[in-house]
Amino acid sequence: MKKLFGLLFYIIIVAVPLWLIGFGVFVLYVFSFRMQDIQPADAIVAWTGGGYRIQSAVTLLEQGMGQKLLISGVNKTARPKLFLGDISPETQSKITLGYMATTTQQNALETSEWMYQNKFKSAILVTSFYHIPRSLVEFEHEMPLTKVYPYPIWPKDFTESVSWIHTKSAFHLFMEYHKFLIVKLSYFWEGLTK
Repeated sequence: MKKLFGLLFYIIIVAVPLWLIGFGVFVLYVFSFRMQDIQPADAIVAWTGGGYRIQSAVTLLEQGMGQKLLISGVNKTARPKLFLGDISPETQSKITLGYMATTTQQNALETSEWMYQNKFKSAILVTSFYHIPRSLVEFEHEMPLTKVYPYPIWPKDFTESVSWIHTKSAFHLFMEYHKFLIVKLSYFWEGLTK
């Protein structure tokens, strides 16, 4: 029993610092994405679930940053007019609403099918800033040959100072870190067992 407690103690001593360092690296990675780094792509993809994603994606489409826009994960009961806003018929004709996805993995599957049907090779991915790392993992798993340009959506009151630590953004980052680890490790294990 004493040996077991000793082993658990050493595991904790090693695991906790690694976990904390990993979270720090994750936060730095998230902050490395910038909206101004964006460049035109074949398509624009918005994965629903957070504020301003759809509006930002539609604006990018109107600016000619992509040929078409896929909004993945639309609620089946949602009325397009309400969340798309007042847009021209020409812009609306370039938008595809995807109703299949309810998870990030399903977003990637829905996007993969749409990208394949349209023969697109690159995409601007519009999603919340904390969601980008996991989204890129899912994107790469389903579409390894597709070039992806992340377009992070930041809260309107968000700043890059340490003040974010006292907001709900810190909670989102903390939760997303663990989801990211689970997805990353599951695909790593999947690769080992093939």
